[in-house]
Amino acid sequence: MFQELTIDLRLPPSNRWRLTPTQCQQARELLISYKADLGLTREVADFLIAAARDLVRPGHRAEMESLSTALDLPVSDVALCNFYYDALKVVWGCTAFAVDAGDFILHARNLDWWTENAALSRYTAVSHFIGGPAGRFTTIGWPGFIGAFSGIASGRFAVTLNAVLSLERAQPATPVVLLLRTVLEEARSFDEAAAILSSALLPCDCLLLLTGIRSGEMVVIERTPSRHAVRPAQGGFVSVTNDYCRLNANPGVASSEFLATSCHRFQRVEGLLRNERPQNPEDCFSYLSDPGVQMQMTVQQMVFRAATGDYWIRLPRPN
Repeated sequence: MFQELTIDLRLPPSNRWRLTPTQCQQARELLISYKADLGLTREVADFLIAAARDLVRPGHRAEMESLSTALDLPVSDVALCNFYYDALKVVWGCTAFAVDAGDFILHARNLDWWTENAALSRYTAVSHFIGGPAGRFTTIGWPGFIGAFSGIASGRFAVTLNAVLSLERAQPATPVVLLLRTVLEEARSFDEAAAILSSALLPCDCLLLLTGIRSGEMVVIERTPSRHAVRPAQGGFVSVTNDYCRLNANPGVASSEFLATSCHRFQRVEGLLRNERPQNPEDCFSYLSDPGVQMQMTVQQMVFRAATGDYWIRLPRPN
């Protein structure tokens, strides 16, 4: 069983996140680890947080401030945890795919992320958000993390984030994980989510797999900070790892193990899907666990079905 949290968005932001003592300890451990990875001095961290103050909506900022009080850590540490992807995405990998299974779409993903002592696996938390303007949604994350890497909005859509690198310069904008959180809160349909995720200015590059509730509603949105391309499904499926397929934006340098193995993982999962499309979550987990797809650093595996709001999560076994 995974630990579960319920976040009522009708409450004041300062009262939304109620962590147990154990969850507080887990959050502190993860925050300290992230901060060490980024290698930022206190002065630099405080400067970045101040610069980003106007880029984060007040409610999300207030949630981070309340967590800093609960965790007895500076708010800059909590914010850096939530800005981690934008600051250090080269340690990210991930493989994801979506298939049209007839009456519904299955959305599957491996979250590949380096972590000390498998902490990201062991501390996995399922956060259920209620009272949002567009309805309920669920994210798969960890205590102390308010954004979204992987999320499902029942009856609306599901979205997951993969890392990628381009030659385009970063720019001031809402952190990607908080933009995804906002879309899950406010977008009422697959089309509305796609429009926001395609047009919003971003601080950095990313690849987004977005799936809906009707046949054909599955796309990969390829993003740089200012550009986008939409890659639709072909043959009843679409997949994504860590390379651009539509945008001419790749730097041509494999700067991490994730990016160096991206092409191989993409070709492997594409081959599996062309040979036989998964029809149920168990089939999806079989593909996610294939030795050519799963990495040693895979920390979470999940399958979403947005039409019904169902989700399945597993912690991977070593290949």
